[in-house]
Amino acid sequence: MPSTWSATTGTAMPRSSSMLTRGFEKGPIVDASAIAFDDVEPHLPLIQSSKAAAIFADVGPAYEVLDSPDLRERFTKFVAKAKEYGIKVIVDLTPNFVSATHNWFVLSVNRTEPYDSYFNWAKGGDYVEGSGTPSPPNKWVSTMNTSAWEWNEDRKEFYLHQFGKEQPDLNFHNPQVVAEFDKVLRMWMKTGADGVRLHKVRLALVNSSYPPEYEVKGRGSVPDSDHTSYPYWRHIHTTDQPGLDALLARWSKVVDDSSSTPGSGETVFTVAEEAQPELFLLARNVTGLRPRSAAPLALKAGANVSAFAQDVRKRLPHWPAIKLKVSPSDEAEESELAELALLLPAAPVLELKQLGDENNDTSPSEKLSHLVSLRADASIEHGHYELAAVRDNNSSQELLACARWKQGHTGYVAVFNPGSTEARANLTLSSVPDTLTVHHVSHAVREYTNYTSNLPVSRDSVLVPPRSTVVLSYVPKESEEQ
Repeated sequence: MPSTWSATTGTAMPRSSSMLTRGFEKGPIVDASAIAFDDVEPHLPLIQSSKAAAIFADVGPAYEVLDSPDLRERFTKFVAKAKEYGIKVIVDLTPNFVSATHNWFVLSVNRTEPYDSYFNWAKGGDYVEGSGTPSPPNKWVSTMNTSAWEWNEDRKEFYLHQFGKEQPDLNFHNPQVVAEFDKVLRMWMKTGADGVRLHKVRLALVNSSYPPEYEVKGRGSVPDSDHTSYPYWRHIHTTDQPGLDALLARWSKVVDDSSSTPGSGETVFTVAEEAQPELFLLARNVTGLRPRSAAPLALKAGANVSAFAQDVRKRLPHWPAIKLKVSPSDEAEESELAELALLLPAAPVLELKQLGDENNDTSPSEKLSHLVSLRADASIEHGHYELAAVRDNNSSQELLACARWKQGHTGYVAVFNPGSTEARANLTLSSVPDTLTVHHVSHAVREYTNYTSNLPVSRDSVLVPPRSTVVLSYVPKESEEQ
C-alpha cells in the first residue's frame, strides 16, 4: 500500500517491500518518445548502462498497427533488440483521433454503417451571411486555439476536433469505437510491448449534448487570453468526463490480459499527464493505472524551493511516475537533478539527454547507474523519506534535499542547489546526524569541491556547487533522537 506522508515532518511510514517487485516501481523509466522508436536503437547501450527498467517509445499513429504489417514487423524487431539489453518497451498511444484521410472517417462522411457514428457529428446553427455555411454548434475551442468544429460539405454537418482539423475526434460514447481501441491495445501487446502510456486521454470523452463552456475567471485565468484561445475556457464538458474512469479501467484490463503473464499487474498502463491537478489527485478511481503519473514538475530559476518541495511531496504518497525538470531547460543541470529524483519514493522518469554520452568519462550515465543500484537498498525500497527545502548558511538561498533511511541500514541524502552560486547547505533533517560521508558526486562536482567518496562532512556546511547535486550517506539517528 502507498506510504503515508506527515504534513508536519514530510516523512513517510515504511512502505511494504512486496509492492516494489514490479519493475516500473523499482527502476527509472527513460522517456525516449522525443524520437521515433526506430531511432532509439543506437541509444540502447546507453540506456542499459544507466540501468533503466524500461523506455517510453513513440510508435506514431496508434491505429496504424491494425493495418500495417510493416509497422508490426519493425516494432517486433525493435522490441527483440531492446530485450537483448534487458529493456522493456512501453508504447505511447493517443486514442483520441485518426486522420481525416482514414478510411473510417471517409465512410463516416458517407454515413456508411457502422462508421456513421464513429465520430462526433453535429448540425450547425443559422447560416452565416456571406459564408455559405452555418455557424458551429457551440463556441468550443480546440487546443490549437481555433474553433473545435469543422464543417464537412459532403455530410452537411460539423465534426469535432479538439486538436487539428485534420484529426477528427473519435466518439468514445460508441461501444464499437471503444472496441476498436481494444483491438489496438491487444495488437501492440501482441507485437511485444510491455505496457502502454496514453496521451490526451482525459479529452477522449465529451458531453455529447454539446453545452456551452464557461470562461475561467479569477484565479487560474490567463492574462490577455480571449474567447478564441483554449486557456480562456474551463473545458468542463470536454475533459475528465464521468465515463473516463470506467474507460481507463477497461483498457487497463485489456492490457493486463494481453500480457505474457495475464492478471499479474506487471504491465505498465498509465497516462501522460500534461497539467495539474492530475487524475489521481482528483479523487477519481484510477486503481487501474500502473503506475499513476504526475505531470512534469519544473523547478524554475529563482523559484520558491519550499513551495516546489511541497508540490512534489503531496504526490509522493501515490508512488507516481514523476519527471523533475528545471526551467529554463539546461541539460547538465537536469542531469544533476536526476540524481535527487532517483532517491524519491516514486518511479523516476528520465529523458535521454539526462543519461549523457556513454563514451565520455564525465558522463552522467556513470553516476546515474550507481544511484539506480541504490533503489534496491532497504532504505529506498521500504524506508522513510523526507523531502524539504534546506537553507544556505551564507545567504537566503534554498536548496532541495531528499533523505531516505531505515533504522539499522545506511541512510542517504541528495541535496540539489538550483542557484547560480555555490551554497553551504545546512542539512537540518530529522534523521541526519552531525556528520555524514560523501557517497557520490558527478565528475564536475568532484572537480569543483575536491570531494571524494567516504570523505566526512559536517551536516551544517555541505558545499554544493551551483546547479549541482551532492549525494551523501549516513547512519540514521535513533528514533528517539528524531
